[in-house]
Amino acid sequence: MIRFTNALLAALLAVFGFSNCDEPRVEYGTPNADYTVRGKVVDKVNQQPVKGIRVSYSTSRPILMYGVIPTPYRPLATDTSQVDGTYKVSQRISAGELQNNMLPVYVEDIDGDENGLYRDTTIVVDFENAVRSGKKKGWYDGERTVELKVELQPKLKQDE
Repeated sequence: MIRFTNALLAALLAVFGFSNCDEPRVEYGTPNADYTVRGKVVDKVNQQPVKGIRVSYSTSRPILMYGVIPTPYRPLATDTSQVDGTYKVSQRISAGELQNNMLPVYVEDIDGDENGLYRDTTIVVDFENAVRSGKKKGWYDGERTVELKVELQPKLKQDE
């Protein structure tokens, strides 16, 4: 009887196998939400919109391991500002990845001379008072949105 049961269980596992979800999921039991930063990138001097600026954020912190200097960050969510300067960056992040409800936002001029040269900058965004929307479901806590106007300082010749 035991051999028959073992054989039956082995056959069922062979037929049905072990499956995995098709869509990536956050670890079970971890509260998570969609964190969105949106707004406009403008020139600090003349307040004109700037296109071609990469806006991204990350939760990873650089860690020196085995004597290798890591890249400054691994972007989770990235967008490039449009002609009118608007951008929107959004990513689902678990609560454990945030530090005091804050995320660093990296702003980089990636288009070269096309729209002028601007200094790269890092802005820490606080999601404590973010606008909350979306429906809570299980561990999912909806969307948190922060409006952020980014004022970029033009590069001077001595900055190059």
